[in-house]
Amino acid sequence: MPQILKNKKNKEIGHIVSFFSGVARIQGLPHIFLHEVLLDETGVPMAIVIGFDENFVEALFFDEKFNLEKPIFRSGQSFSIQTSDSYIGRVVDGFGKSRDELGSIQGRATSVFRQAPPIIDRQPVTTPLSTGIKIIDTNLPLGRGQRELIIGDRKLGKSTIAIDTVLNQKNATSPVYCIYVICGQKEQKVSELISLFEKQNAFLYTTIVAAPAGASFAEQYLAPFVGCTIGEYFRDNGKDALVVYDDLSKHAKVYRDISLLFERAPGREAYPGDIFSLHAGLLERAAQLSAEKGGGTLTSLPIIETQESDITSFIPTNLISITDGQIYLERGLFQKRFLPAVNVGLSVSRVGSQAQPNILKQVVGGIRLALAQHKELQKLSQLETVVSMEAQKKIHQGDLMLELLKQEKHTNIAWPEQVVLFYTVEQGFFNDIDKKKWSYFEILLLELVRNRYSEILRKIESGVFDEKVKTKIQAIVKDFRKEFLLTE
Repeated sequence: MPQILKNKKNKEIGHIVSFFSGVARIQGLPHIFLHEVLLDETGVPMAIVIGFDENFVEALFFDEKFNLEKPIFRSGQSFSIQTSDSYIGRVVDGFGKSRDELGSIQGRATSVFRQAPPIIDRQPVTTPLSTGIKIIDTNLPLGRGQRELIIGDRKLGKSTIAIDTVLNQKNATSPVYCIYVICGQKEQKVSELISLFEKQNAFLYTTIVAAPAGASFAEQYLAPFVGCTIGEYFRDNGKDALVVYDDLSKHAKVYRDISLLFERAPGREAYPGDIFSLHAGLLERAAQLSAEKGGGTLTSLPIIETQESDITSFIPTNLISITDGQIYLERGLFQKRFLPAVNVGLSVSRVGSQAQPNILKQVVGGIRLALAQHKELQKLSQLETVVSMEAQKKIHQGDLMLELLKQEKHTNIAWPEQVVLFYTVEQGFFNDIDKKKWSYFEILLLELVRNRYSEILRKIESGVFDEKVKTKIQAIVKDFRKEFLLTE
C-alpha cells in the first residue's frame, strides 16, 4: 500500500452506497474534509469530496467505470495541479492534465481551492487592460485585476468579445498570460478555438482549459478552479494574467445537476443555495496584488447566458452582484447589425475608468453624453418636419460616431489608433462623409496611419498628445482626403 495510506488518520475506509454518472455517496471516512482527494487501494486518485453530512460523504469520481465493490481511502490532501510556465501554449482538460498529446506538465503541486488574497495584500486597479474593441475601450474600459461580467442571450457574441480580448494581448506592451476556460460547451467550439488561436499565434501566451459538455461532472465542476489556479501562478510571480470563464451559467447547471443527484434541497430555480458562495469564492481570487506581494494581477471575464434577456434570474443576479461591472449584449442591437451588440446604457465598468489611458479618456470623455444627445435629436427630427442645419450636422456627426463604434470580430484596434479615429470624428474632420461609407474609409485611414505615420502612434502610446501631435493628425487627415476622398 502506498506511503500516503500508512498515516494513521488516512487508514479510514469508505464504501460506496450509491453511484450514478460519477456522483457517489460514501459511508465511512468520518474525518474527511472538503475537496479532499480519495484514493483506491493502490493509491491512485479516484474522486474529490464536494460535501458531507453526519451519515454520508458526497464525492465526484474522475472515472465513471470505478468498481463499486472496492473500498475507498483518504489521501489527506486537497485536489491539486502542477503549476509552472509550461502551461503556456497548452490545451489541458478540466483536471489540468494534457489534452494535446504534448506530454505531461511538470511543476509545483498547488491546491486549486485556495482563499482569495486578503484586502491588505491588494491595491487599487490602475493598469489598463486593452481589449482592442472600440466600444469597450472607450465606454467600458477594463483594468488589470478587474472582474467584468459579459452577459446576454445566446449567439450574440459574448465569447467573441472574450476571444478578441485574448487575441489583443498579443500587442500588449507588457505581457498578459491568458487562460481560456471552456465549460459545458460543445466539443466543436473547443476545436474552433484551438484552430483560431493557432492561426493568430495566441498560444505564445495562452492556455486553454477544456471541459466540454461530454466530460464528466467532476471535470466540468473543477475546470474553472483549475483555470483560476493557473492564472494565480502567474499573478503570484509578479506577472499579469487574464482568465475567461466560458461560461459560468453552464457550470451552475452542472452543479445543480450534481446537487439534485445528491438529493440536496433545491432553492430558487432549483439551484442549490451555495452556488453563490462557490462562484463568489472563484471570482474574488481576481486581484491586483500590492507591490510588497509582487504587484501581479489576475483579471476575470466570466460569461453568463441569459434567457430572453432576463437579467433578474438567479445566476445573472448573483454574478452581477459579485463582479465589478457588466458588458450587456442586446438582441435588438444585434438584429440591427450593430456589432458588437453592446448596450452602453445598461453596461458599466466600475473600476476600469481609473485605469483608462489618460489620452484616450481625454478624447472620448464626452462620448456618452454626445450619444445621448444624438438619440434625443433623432427623436426630434422624427417629430419635426423642419430641422435646423445645426441639428442636422449634430445628427450626422452622431451617426458617424455610432458607425465608428461598430467593429468586425477579430479586428483588434490598438488604443492609440482609437485615439486618432475618435479625435478626427469628434473634431468634425469627416462630417462630409456618407455614414454608409465610413467602415470602408476607416479601414483606409487605419492603413494610412499604420504605414506612413506610425511615429504618431508611438508618441500617443508614450503619453504625448500636445498641439504638435494634433497638428500632425490634421496633416494625416489632409493626406487621407487627398489620396482617397477626392478621387471618389
